[in-house]
Amino acid sequence: MNGKCRLCLRDGVDLMRSHFLPAAAYRIMRDEKLKNPNPYLLTKVSAAQTSWQMRAHLLCHECEQRFQANGESWVFKRCLQKDGSFPLQDILASRRPEMGSGQTTEVHYAVNIAEMNVAALAYFAASMFWRGSIHGWNLDGSVPVKLGPFQEPIRRYLMGESAFPPDCALWIALPKGRGAYEQLTYAPCGERQDGFHGFRFPMAGIAFSMLVSKHLPQLYKNMCFVHGAGNPVFRTVHVDKWVERDAVRMITSNSRLLNAVRNAG
Repeated sequence: MNGKCRLCLRDGVDLMRSHFLPAAAYRIMRDEKLKNPNPYLLTKVSAAQTSWQMRAHLLCHECEQRFQANGESWVFKRCLQKDGSFPLQDILASRRPEMGSGQTTEVHYAVNIAEMNVAALAYFAASMFWRGSIHGWNLDGSVPVKLGPFQEPIRRYLMGESAFPPDCALWIALPKGRGAYEQLTYAPCGERQDGFHGFRFPMAGIAFSMLVSKHLPQLYKNMCFVHGAGNPVFRTVHVDKWVERDAVRMITSNSRLLNAVRNAG
């Protein structure tokens, strides 16, 4: 398909059939031990265990490769793996946290961990939220991430034309232990509260959040993986609760699937 690439803005180029979730994520979330190995796909209008993947013609080949080289390759070698290993979680578990040691939530400074690639992890997360803002990925055709005036600054960041926007805060959290929702997949969801927009997105054991506002509280900026001192990353028992809360909101009308989700893993 020929058209305009949404990232580099070149017109008249061949557009790839881009995945919203990278194909590697679907492979990881499949559990071949189960009768139905497919991940759970949740949206505001449906809930199903399916192999269907969200795809659309949005990016040129060069920009698809840009996403892969700048973030996806690093992340998918270190997130939850098909064999059940979880390199990124192991890295954090082997280090003493800067704050909250032994508590339900621990804070690690990625800047002090040689194995952490801050640039790659931040780029991947930003690319997912941005991608969620440029197309109606939801089955009802709605756009899951409404970035408004922050969409263009994030696009420029992804193109390497500017720094990560100062009015955006990116939070990254990993579970302490294995999560119960590793087979869940859904486009980022969120809401407006306290004067800012917040969006959340779990993938292969990692929970990503992005907050955007011209008046974002300094506390939230301090917790930002990009702007916060030391590049903080959280390891917490609350990841499952956050994911469950979002899942419940999307599938409250489907109690059968809710029970299956709660028993997953």
